[in-house]
Amino acid sequence: MTSERYYGPTTLGAINEFVRLGEVTPENFVINTCDGSRRKIQEITPFFPNQIEEGDALVEQTPAATGMSIKFEERIRDLERSLGEERRALQEAEVRYRELEQRYQELLAASPAQP
Repeated sequence: MTSERYYGPTTLGAINEFVRLGEVTPENFVINTCDGSRRKIQEITPFFPNQIEEGDALVEQTPAATGMSIKFEERIRDLERSLGEERRALQEAEVRYRELEQRYQELLAASPAQP
């Protein structure tokens, strides 16, 4: 195993986003799994979708981001609610466990020592 981190499979758009966010640099390598070739990201930037060159900078030509659909927002709320319920159940179980552990220790202390 090398010290390199592998991501994938991915798309050119995702690689472009990784570069934009600073997670990778144009000096990092990518592997084309179709042919096994290994290239620096800077060598494949001409293939990035939805970009035009303005001076020295690449500018994305993608639609503006929009909000999540109501369906996803509802699903997220449901999952957050479920997570809260699971956390409460876990806390209750931990309290009950401590009570039983204490009771067990008290019973051990009260019982006569056996050889």
